[in-house]
Amino acid sequence: MADFNYRAIDAKGHQVNGIMSADSEQALEIRVNDIGYWLIESSEHTGDKNAVNKAKKNKFSDKKVPRKELIDFFNGLHSMLAAGIPISAAIMAIAQETPDENFSQVLRDLQVNIEAGNTLDQTMTKHPKVFSRQITHLIKAGEYSGNLTTSCEDICDHLEWQEEIMADIKQASIYPIMIASAVLGLIFLMFYFVVPRFSMIFESLNLELPLLTRVVVRIGEFTTEHWWLILLCPVVIVLLFKKGPTHIPGFGLFKDKLILNLPIFGKLNRLIVQSRFCHNLGLLLKAGVPILEALKLCHGLVGNRLMALAIKEAEMSVNEGKQMTEGLRKHHIISPIVLRMIVVGEETGRLDNSLKYVSLRFDKEIPRQIKRVFSVLEPIIMVTMIIIVGLIGGAVFLPMFSLMSGIGGAR
Repeated sequence: MADFNYRAIDAKGHQVNGIMSADSEQALEIRVNDIGYWLIESSEHTGDKNAVNKAKKNKFSDKKVPRKELIDFFNGLHSMLAAGIPISAAIMAIAQETPDENFSQVLRDLQVNIEAGNTLDQTMTKHPKVFSRQITHLIKAGEYSGNLTTSCEDICDHLEWQEEIMADIKQASIYPIMIASAVLGLIFLMFYFVVPRFSMIFESLNLELPLLTRVVVRIGEFTTEHWWLILLCPVVIVLLFKKGPTHIPGFGLFKDKLILNLPIFGKLNRLIVQSRFCHNLGLLLKAGVPILEALKLCHGLVGNRLMALAIKEAEMSVNEGKQMTEGLRKHHIISPIVLRMIVVGEETGRLDNSLKYVSLRFDKEIPRQIKRVFSVLEPIIMVTMIIIVGLIGGAVFLPMFSLMSGIGGAR
């Protein structure tokens, strides 16, 4: 059975396009006709550029969907399924109310595939940019266990947790980022405009400059001559951290280690990484996903390569019949308290329950740590600015004082 890109139309003239599995194009047409659609065109789905271009011509693009759209979808699906509405009708109703046209097309494709006899998780796997492997596994577990409504609720809660964490970080970081940007801009302008003008005055007076003044003057000269290099540095650093892990061997692991050990931010990053692990693993285990499969899925969900290595060690330990915590301990990322709670969960056979309590603990601790970090960062930025401006001011006025004292002595 192969996957086919298709475009079809129903009796009311509504078009739908997406991906459907069938033995052949003739079998695809029969499946589409059986659910009340007429096949307009189809081609074998190979994932190449031609398929992508064809999808774009059909006004359909399988791209990432904003997290809020997914939250609304799973929240609506949970409510409708709980009310006894058939899944196909529920998805179609949500598709009609979805403002994002691309996501609406994806949902219509889900509805058509379900009516054609495919399961929801099978159809979701055809849209990996929209529905992550974690979501498809949770849906699969929910369908097999008969608890699809609960799975949708759990997915919705998890996505809302992710949204809240990102919102807290963004909200807390706006003010310090604005202050830091203003401070850096002020320092750049002082070295670019103010210091060179005073340097010209000192040269014309032929004064012997103190060491601090000479250093500040040299920095000012460098800033004036190589201002483009100074402005380019932040861009290079950002590109290095974004693109470096994919092009420089070992850089990704180095970057993730650095993130976990940064002054001020290191503790917060460790909390977030641990929270992602506990949230994701607990959610997967609660849905009935086997622990080895759940650990494999967690590799790409924690957002940190060092944590992913610790999870791989845990996976190897479980595979060898040992406790998961034996592998986690080797990388010293998980805190001792969390490890003890996981051990209790493993020994009692209620690991998902232990991870739930750990996650709740992180949900309370992370917002407090975010506020603590940025409350410490703001005065550090201000003090740094005062020190730098003071040094520049001192460097500028020291020769003035020498000149004035020399004039006074001459009198």
